[in-house]
Amino acid sequence: MARIRHSELAARLIVEGAIGAFKGDISGQLPVKPEVLTDREAQDIGLPPGGTTLYYRLDDKGVFFDTAGSRMAVWYSGADADRAPDVLEAELKRRYPNSKQVIDAAHPTASDMRVRAYDVKIGEGLLATIEVSYSKPGVRPAKFSAQIVGMAIKN
Repeated sequence: MARIRHSELAARLIVEGAIGAFKGDISGQLPVKPEVLTDREAQDIGLPPGGTTLYYRLDDKGVFFDTAGSRMAVWYSGADADRAPDVLEAELKRRYPNSKQVIDAAHPTASDMRVRAYDVKIGEGLLATIEVSYSKPGVRPAKFSAQIVGMAIKN
């Protein structure tokens, strides 16, 4: 299995997986196969029923990917979660140069976190919004999560 960092996997799941799914264009292959969580396992980690949750195991920790309709989420903690916001931003700018950061602020409910949001026009009248929550520098274990929502743009 090829080596990939948690932050790189999370960025690829967001940019290639989630945004790719909204576009109807999922290409490429990840170097790690996911485990599909049962409904009970998903409930045990606090998710509501009705979605599909994947766990990409990397070493002793992994990255979660959950999808339910037009909402997708990617998250993990520890590992290199402190790098994930910058890795994601670099990948967004590479694949979608017109993506726009619309928020970068203190998290409204978690004092040890920050939040960023992006609008990503993905063509064919579609927009993806990405809301990223991440730990402030020095917080351990570092946490990273992203909520991705696809929507149609009305002109």
